[in-house]
Amino acid sequence: MRMGRVLGNAKKNSHLIHDDWIRAARGILISDGVGGLSLRRIAAVLEATTGAFYWQFANLEALLADLREDWRRRNSAAFDRVFGDPDLDGFGRYLGYVRILLREDEYDPKYDSAMRDWAHSCEKSHAVVTEVDARRVAQLEGLFTELGFNSRSARVRAMMTYFHQSGYYQMNIDETQEERLANIPYYAEIMVGPGFFPPELRGETLRRMIFDDAE
Repeated sequence: MRMGRVLGNAKKNSHLIHDDWIRAARGILISDGVGGLSLRRIAAVLEATTGAFYWQFANLEALLADLREDWRRRNSAAFDRVFGDPDLDGFGRYLGYVRILLREDEYDPKYDSAMRDWAHSCEKSHAVVTEVDARRVAQLEGLFTELGFNSRSARVRAMMTYFHQSGYYQMNIDETQEERLANIPYYAEIMVGPGFFPPELRGETLRRMIFDDAE
């Protein structure tokens, strides 16, 4: 009789789909770290039985594997789109990269930070993070090559840009949106050179270019 009730409750929660469980696990990973990722905790967030979990996953490790892939796909898609767009020139790619970082509507830096923390204690997560980092650095290297820098110079600029941004998030730098916008031309001047951002692309004009279609 008890087994019948368990199976009945599992079927009642069977409307939950794979992405529901991944979404719940993602939220826990970001808020509490990998230590909070237990089957009971994820089920509680969804107000589901643990039995319902097994309609979608063989075990917790299967969910964690899919969570790693979710991060790889979700937090890389916007960069892949910008750097793979044949219609963008070097300036357009640079601005597209900046837009992704400032808007945070397609890229979640907290998800990145949570994955990096997880990578310290899990070889599989470390391998995925290392692979994604290498891809992003290579994308930036291609950008700086397109902007006219030689191979070594493009590589160093790519690493400086990427490591700076990763460290920025890890250190939880407290800046307003306006401060971040005001700093963009100065970062560009350091990494690319004077005049890369024309004077007219400052202040409100730059803000509109980055945020207007996100509102």
